[in-house]
Amino acid sequence: MEYVNDQLSLKQVAQGYTSNAGNVMIACVDKELVKSFFSNWKWINLGLVVSEQLCRLPKEQRKKMVADIVINTVKKEPSKSIVLENIDVLFSPEYSLDVIRTLQLAGKNKRLLVIWAGEYEDGMLTYAKPDCPDFHRYEIRNYGVSCITK
Repeated sequence: MEYVNDQLSLKQVAQGYTSNAGNVMIACVDKELVKSFFSNWKWINLGLVVSEQLCRLPKEQRKKMVADIVINTVKKEPSKSIVLENIDVLFSPEYSLDVIRTLQLAGKNKRLLVIWAGEYEDGMLTYAKPDCPDFHRYEIRNYGVSCITK
């Protein structure tokens, strides 16, 4: 596990330095800051792609297909360095998805940077507030990902 929390390290990651913690990096920082360093990476609006594909499926198939849609979206992208943004749809309680595991599977042969609209604190990565239905909490040491924090 690796924590990048300064602009020099962020720049090094963007320029191709490899992470010690696998291919997936979670960015809990301002999206504009990420854009300034990762503008040469392929950006994918994952929420838009997933939503469009799920709408074409019968409601009863959506839960079992959401992870496949994420994985296939990343897999078919020719670029090896990808930023995923707008991932909020993945946290929907109806999908019961382990979002980080899904992202790890998607990034198996790619370098992924995921814009995370949540917080990292004391080894815990969270999405939403505990009283929200889409709240998720991950003990980051259980996953081979890097975190980019403020």
